[in-house]
Amino acid sequence: MSGKRALVACIVALLASPGSMAAPTQMNDDSVPMVVTDTTKARQCVIAYLVTDTVTNDTFVSREQIEPTPDESAAHGLYACPTNIPARVAARALEPCITRTGDLRSCVFGDMARGFETQPDVRMTAENTSRCASDLANFIGIACWKSGERNICDVACGKTDQEARDLARGRCEVKQQKRCPITGAVEILPPQ
Repeated sequence: MSGKRALVACIVALLASPGSMAAPTQMNDDSVPMVVTDTTKARQCVIAYLVTDTVTNDTFVSREQIEPTPDESAAHGLYACPTNIPARVAARALEPCITRTGDLRSCVFGDMARGFETQPDVRMTAENTSRCASDLANFIGIACWKSGERNICDVACGKTDQEARDLARGRCEVKQQKRCPITGAVEILPPQ
């Protein structure tokens, strides 16, 4: 009898162990399966713009994805971006800022000309140097100096966060003839 009691005690101990207490995973009809990303699929071109609200000094990244043409093929897992960006794409990049501020005049491209501190106008900024393309860079960086309450900035593209910041600082200091200690960078590619 003592042998049977020992066996029963052993079975009870096994059933009470933490591993045996775990409930099986249950799926019901309402369950949504996990989303799996196709990591082998080539990434579409993304154009990233830096846009600044001159009233608040807020800087926005505006990303626009461009679908490849049917006959286009990817290189190194990336589709090429167009060499000429239509003006409407650039104009659309300003929209998130304009929507937030409600004032068209306060939204400018992030790459500013010398003298922007006295003439804070979109005409004193450059659309083409305020953007980076995902087939050439991974990050878009910005570097600024402070003129009173206003940030005066320039933009650069880089393969890494640090490279984008360093190149932006270099451009800013050459263009503005000032130290540009305020820096930042953001990824060009949107989350997959």
